[in-house]
Amino acid sequence: MLKKTAKILSILFFAMTFSLGQISPASALEAGDIVIQIKPADQEIDLAPGKVVRSSITVQNVGRLPFTFTVSAKPYQVTNENYDPDFVTESSYTKLHNWITFSQDTFQLEPGASQDVVFTITVPDGVPGGGQYAAIIAETRDSMSEDANVRIISQLASLIYAHVEGEEHVGGVLMSHSLPSFLFGSPFTARVTVKNDGNVDFRLTHKLNIRDFFTNREVLTETSVDENGKFLANATPMILPETQRSSTITWDGAPQLGVFKVTQTISFLDQTYTFDQVVILCPIWLAGAVAFFVLLIILWVILRLCGRKRRRPQVI
Repeated sequence: MLKKTAKILSILFFAMTFSLGQISPASALEAGDIVIQIKPADQEIDLAPGKVVRSSITVQNVGRLPFTFTVSAKPYQVTNENYDPDFVTESSYTKLHNWITFSQDTFQLEPGASQDVVFTITVPDGVPGGGQYAAIIAETRDSMSEDANVRIISQLASLIYAHVEGEEHVGGVLMSHSLPSFLFGSPFTARVTVKNDGNVDFRLTHKLNIRDFFTNREVLTETSVDENGKFLANATPMILPETQRSSTITWDGAPQLGVFKVTQTISFLDQTYTFDQVVILCPIWLAGAVAFFVLLIILWVILRLCGRKRRRPQVI
């Protein structure tokens, strides 16, 4: 009984995790039965004190079963440099969710259908200028059947980056950056951390250009994409006010052996930084073999010198 309870709690924990970033299917009791999508993943909206703005999101049913879903507005902020989302804690930058209303918050969606959800933002008078952030949450509590032992809660978030007209303080600082020099079997990773010390968000542009050292042939560029159309060496994350954010680009298809010229470009606000590095990739077994061979040569040279010294005639 204890093992069964622990298993159920584990399923519930993972099922209730929010999905962010790219549009992705939420968890369902059985894969493909109840699958919800939401778009756009995020949107930027300009606001002004005392004004009313309307916008919308689209919720899609790409599963095999119909479901009922509800929508709600939650505060949005982050907890660390990796930007783990926080939809609970409120701050001076998360008042936006209080200004959002829906004409309808419950919908029924058939397989293959989509629903536009309109929401209204009513900005109070006297609101200070700067960034405001919220998330529109689409949630379904439907499970495969009414008598299911475990009912899955599937939730997706569409983020809203709002900019209230008024006094804005814009500023950002490059805190750190890194490019490897030698890699012995570990992943090729470039990393940058930028701090936003203003009161409104801005985007960071993080790019890599990798060329073969000997042929100068481009191996990876800012326009390189994977089979899903995702950029491999070009990241443009948003940085919220009074936070630090780290951006990491990993070259997953890097060969085990090679020498490359790498250029890392970091841009935000009116600042651009460019860093060049020659990177040597070598499997650890080959590095060990070379080190062993060099050690043998050094040992051989030392023995030869000692042998010559012993064979020299002694002067009395």
